Amino acid sequence: MDVRSSETESALRRTATYAASSGAIAAVVATPVVLVPAYGRVLGTLVVLVFAGLASRAALGTALAFRPLAALGPGDASLPSATAADPRDADLPTVSVVVAAYDEADTLPATVEACRRLDYPDDRLEVLLCYEAASTDGTARVAEAATAGDPRFRVCRRDAEPGGKAAMANFGLERATGDVVAFVDAGQRPEPDALRRAVGWFRADDDAWCVKGRCWGTNADGSLVALHATVERHFAERGEFVAREVASGFTLFTGGLAVFRRTAFETLGPFDESVLLEDVEFASRIHAGGRGVRVDPGIVSAETNPESLASWWSRRKRWARGGMQVARRYVGTLPRNPNLSRVARVDAALTFGSLLALPLLVLALPAVALGHADGGAATFIPGEQALVALAGVVALASPPLVLLRDRLDGRPHSLREYAAVVTLPLYFAVEAGAVVTAFLDEFVLRRPTVYVPSDRPGSAAGGRSDGGRREE
Repeated sequence: MDVRSSETESALRRTATYAASSGAIAAVVATPVVLVPAYGRVLGTLVVLVFAGLASRAALGTALAFRPLAALGPGDASLPSATAADPRDADLPTVSVVVAAYDEADTLPATVEACRRLDYPDDRLEVLLCYEAASTDGTARVAEAATAGDPRFRVCRRDAEPGGKAAMANFGLERATGDVVAFVDAGQRPEPDALRRAVGWFRADDDAWCVKGRCWGTNADGSLVALHATVERHFAERGEFVAREVASGFTLFTGGLAVFRRTAFETLGPFDESVLLEDVEFASRIHAGGRGVRVDPGIVSAETNPESLASWWSRRKRWARGGMQVARRYVGTLPRNPNLSRVARVDAALTFGSLLALPLLVLALPAVALGHADGGAATFIPGEQALVALAGVVALASPPLVLLRDRLDGRPHSLREYAAVVTLPLYFAVEAGAVVTAFLDEFVLRRPTVYVPSDRPGSAAGGRSDGGRREE
């Protein structure tokens, strides 16, 4: 996968291309409404049912996840003590922490300092700071200086052409020696107990091949973009992902902080460097092989979310397109794979089906509006307006409940984060635009999958977020 350091197409030209493509598709979808008015009501019915379904899923997920952290961990018996005298430390597996960096001179020191504070025996821990030789902001100098005098740290320079986050992770994996391998994006700051708690899962569950921690946004006051992105991430990390764990559904890990048994890579191979969401693709392979991805919101890593609209848009488009790439690959196989439980198979079908269907439904909205132009019913659902209103209330009630759960767990949020819930619908409407452009890139325009630099808050050099790059 290529990495580009500059735009190859003007923003105006890209916008015109997207507008023309989406307009053409919307026109094709809407044309039958002129001949068969009921067609618009059929589409409207589908849109309302999907919206109500997503709202119901959000509510159910919040209810499932609304339990204290103590009930979501691997269990006290499997958690090694943090005291130096605990004899169980002798049985702890060796751990390699792989940190991937590309133009991260401003953010890398905080990540290194967090890794220094990890509560894990020194003789069983190594931290690999892997950086791209193509970095131009002094990342190499910062890495060497930050790790000087600490035998747990090693600096690894990747001399090949930048190839994306998966390539960097695989580079580190080849050099890691631990029985357990943890991947930390540069800019993430894992809390001291992260490794011990993750290892606890491997002790408690032989089928656990991956443990996903929770990313906690720390810059909600950075901008309106960062505020809404932070609230969205809290809802996903403490609500949606935890609900999948509680329900034994299709659990996923997504960047930031994830910990693996080395056996996973020895059996399944390295990360796939051809897709934009190598983490979701690898999670799919773990499930397909009959093993598990465990989600523990008690394993926390601090992060910063994008503060500029351009950086946020790039990241969301990359996530959306990467999700579609993985969905296209697995939507026909995972829901029928006997290695997954029935709940996980249904959940996988809904997850991948939604990733592929949602952009189409957004493009169908003009047809729904055209069918409703005469003032008649927009759907075949009795009391459609009441259903939409109820679904909207249910959807808006879920995020503040997740924030409340955090408060009860001793991790309070600011009032501005609660207030941002009111404007989340507008935020998601803009995000739908990013999803549609990702769909156009992947299925209509068939643009090549490449990465270009992405701004990270606090980086004077325009550091790459997500441990590396963003998709163009």
